[in-house]
Amino acid sequence: MKIILFTDSLGAGGAQRQLVGLALMLKNEGLNIKVSTYFDIDFYKQYLDDNGVCNELIPDADNKKKRIFAVRSYLKKEKPDWVIAYQETPSLVASIAKLLGGDFKLIVSERNTTQSIGMNERVRFFLYRWADAIVPNSYSQEKFLVEHYSWMKTKIRTITNFVDLNRFSYVSRKRRKIPQILVVATIFDSKNAIGLIEAANILKNKVYAFCIKWYGYVDTYIQYYNQCVSLINKYKLNENFILLPKTKQIEEKYKEADYFCLPSFYEGTPNVICEACSTGLPVLCSDVCDNYIFVHERENGILFNPKSPIDIAEKIEVILKQSDEEYNNYCINSRKNAELLLSDNIFLQKYLKIINK
Repeated sequence: MKIILFTDSLGAGGAQRQLVGLALMLKNEGLNIKVSTYFDIDFYKQYLDDNGVCNELIPDADNKKKRIFAVRSYLKKEKPDWVIAYQETPSLVASIAKLLGGDFKLIVSERNTTQSIGMNERVRFFLYRWADAIVPNSYSQEKFLVEHYSWMKTKIRTITNFVDLNRFSYVSRKRRKIPQILVVATIFDSKNAIGLIEAANILKNKVYAFCIKWYGYVDTYIQYYNQCVSLINKYKLNENFILLPKTKQIEEKYKEADYFCLPSFYEGTPNVICEACSTGLPVLCSDVCDNYIFVHERENGILFNPKSPIDIAEKIEVILKQSDEEYNNYCINSRKNAELLLSDNIFLQKYLKIINK
């Protein structure tokens, strides 16, 4: 059986991380796997090459005007049995390719929780009629889709993200005198860096010692990044709040941290929360979408209102005041949650169930 996993690029995003992992799992099941993209961004290319997973750029598909027909021609030439599309635009393009006579079965994937229905969403969701399965990675997105498009109910198969529990192994920790709070997310508006900076200023004025390290700078969102830098300078938070580029050494960053934080306004299933739990980090995150499934209040983390810097600051204050015993219990419970909910085998078997049906 030949399967093409299709997305925009091999960039450093969470969707790509899941797709690359799925590609390797399916290859190890003995299936003929190829990863196909249209932008030449190669953050994960070396990983695929090292593991013998075929990957290539689709000719001319980087051109927006040519993309649909370039992808259609490519799939016609490749003759896959299945196409698994990750992210909004690739899912839309793959649906059109099938509508235009594509002789393959199609899985489209929803990686976020839709906040409103505009023209792009209307077109994409209409085209999902040509998909054989619709796979949200969160139950909040499943609920949204079924409420607004009842016809999707028979096609939806929610598959939450997986974590490589061996790669992201449990780390026994002793908190630093100046606790390090890790954030791993692209620095742009929906991830709410400005809200966390405002909260950090409140904590600093209460004379709390802490250091927030946010790995997520990319050139694409330079205007928002500059706003964050200006705010950090205004509040004199340069020693408390450090903005850094995305990193391939993500496992090391989890090991070095005392806590993990994700203040985003909305999510699907965040890879980084799952990975942080797997390494045994206590997690502070927004009380949105599916986060509550992985972060259990006062057991392995704390949820906050991302729209309120005051609430964010108060919740961080609570966790900074923990006793060593409470902290250790949070660490242990985070790993337990990961082992229970985030197995790569569960993730793989759900995809195989769709493919083999």
